[in-house]
Amino acid sequence: MFKEMVNVGSVTYAMEGRDLLRSKGFKAYIRRTPYHGDRKGCGYSLEVDGDLSAAEAVLRQNGIKLRGRSQVSRQ
Repeated sequence: MFKEMVNVGSVTYAMEGRDLLRSKGFKAYIRRTPYHGDRKGCGYSLEVDGDLSAAEAVLRQNGIKLRGRSQVSRQ
């Protein structure tokens, strides 16, 4: 089973994004971005419980720069 995370452009965006998503009712957490040799952004991502596409839309609408998605294995 895999969990997708939203990669952000800076640790500041990660903190702002987490707080914004929580204020909108999402469960959001800052996580280290898994390194796969092609890291984009600061090395931090947002893990979101729920609809990741909806969370990305909220982040974009509020000026949070997104760098894509990463997957991590959850066991």
